[in-house]
Amino acid sequence: MRLPIGIQDFQKLREGGYVYVDKTMHMMPFVQGGYYFFSRPRRFGKSLTLTTLKALFEGKKHLFEGLWIQDQHDFEEKPVIHINFNFLDGKQLETSMMEYFLEEAQKQGLELQASRPAEAFRKLVEQLGQKQPVVLLIDEYDKPLVDFIHDDALRNTNQEVLRRVYGTIKGLDEHLHLVLLTGVSRFGKLSLFSDLNNLYDATLDPRFAELCGYTREELQTDFAAHHQAAQKRLQVSSEAYWETLKRWYNGYSWDGVHRVYCPFSMLLFLQNPTLKAYWYETGTPTFLTKLVRQQGYTPFQLEHLRAGDGVINTASVEHLDSVSMMFQTGYLTLKEVHPSLYGTTYTLGFPNEEVRVAFAQNLLQEYTQHQHNQGVLQGVVLRDALLEQDWEAFFAQINTTLAGVPYEIFPRREAYFNSLVHLMLVSTGLPTQSQVQTSKGRMDTVLELPDQVFIFEFKLDSTAQEALDQIKTAGYAEKFAGKKLWLSGVNFDSGSKSVSEWVIEFLPPEF
Repeated sequence: MRLPIGIQDFQKLREGGYVYVDKTMHMMPFVQGGYYFFSRPRRFGKSLTLTTLKALFEGKKHLFEGLWIQDQHDFEEKPVIHINFNFLDGKQLETSMMEYFLEEAQKQGLELQASRPAEAFRKLVEQLGQKQPVVLLIDEYDKPLVDFIHDDALRNTNQEVLRRVYGTIKGLDEHLHLVLLTGVSRFGKLSLFSDLNNLYDATLDPRFAELCGYTREELQTDFAAHHQAAQKRLQVSSEAYWETLKRWYNGYSWDGVHRVYCPFSMLLFLQNPTLKAYWYETGTPTFLTKLVRQQGYTPFQLEHLRAGDGVINTASVEHLDSVSMMFQTGYLTLKEVHPSLYGTTYTLGFPNEEVRVAFAQNLLQEYTQHQHNQGVLQGVVLRDALLEQDWEAFFAQINTTLAGVPYEIFPRREAYFNSLVHLMLVSTGLPTQSQVQTSKGRMDTVLELPDQVFIFEFKLDSTAQEALDQIKTAGYAEKFAGKKLWLSGVNFDSGSKSVSEWVIEFLPPEF
């Protein structure tokens, strides 16, 4: 069957011979009715979820043959209002919404006498809901806000238009069966929802943890032939193939337990089996990398963050928080959930190598003011030099990158040097960890490959030998016994903002 790349309409997908991963079991709480808000990052299948529900409530039972829900629902027709903000004009939102409601009424043979969108919407629901309760599906509710995040006047105008429309929903309860809003950002504290305070936020509800995204079992079952072709092309074992896919594209979680693969990346990978940042490249988060630097987060913190409900559950368009926005937009995900009587806390981190490597490259670009392509090339040079143990070339490239950092943004602190080198090494695509805790101390940076390990210790305005001695004295190499080890002591000179010296020691597997 065909890969459903870019297909967001359920009916088109089912009638067009595309692969459909059956998610209808996870939709059942929505089918039963209620008021829901549901957030997922872009390209994760929110629109497909809504068009699936639309077809279901329109009674198109033939589209659901062979799916889980086929025998679980009566397929009785209900009127559906499907508002997709991808197709409305955010610059003329009030006019665009008014035209949409009038067109919907005309399709249903109704006449609306109204002068404002909120009034037109209310009358549309009331008239449609005379015989059967209405299903209201709102796709990308936040697009008129996010698209104009830096245009205060237009964003505020759009927020007021949406507030008035959404504010009528609660008073229409007798006419509504299901209200489902989807989007990326969770602007829960906005006045946008001041009158719609009965929405249940299903974003972190475990019942919906696997609704958007593919599980490994789904990939192996529904895309079996495609994976066989990809594995054959790459000429790797099944174990290596699935381990690589897991490292690169799995890891997204909204309950800290269940993890899914990015559907967009997996579909493009299966079309042309090459490891690339498919999802990431559809929307480079320049404003996020600027926020991360401005708000003082180090790259190490982004690898392992602890956050509370205030960061996870809300966002403010007036006061953007980089961690909150990174989680909601998919650049960070839940690693663990820690419930307690005193409130739930969360451990956040990058979901996978696709996001981690690409974000490091863009964050490095933000620090160094280099072009993105230049940063990618630097990563390739560093990777090749490291794997070939060409230390002259390796440190020469590091110094070339450091030399490009503007003086006005270059603090003379060891942590800053460490951060930049961490970003450089992550951008190589090699498995890189920094600030690694051990029973005897904390290693600055470690790259662990299947057969060899590189351990780096950094000092500022000291000596490389002192850094190397710390690796040996603290016994950092002990946990990697049995592999080839390269111990690297490095000293940064704050005056020249460069690596002034380094010393390398090799330990064979039998050390």
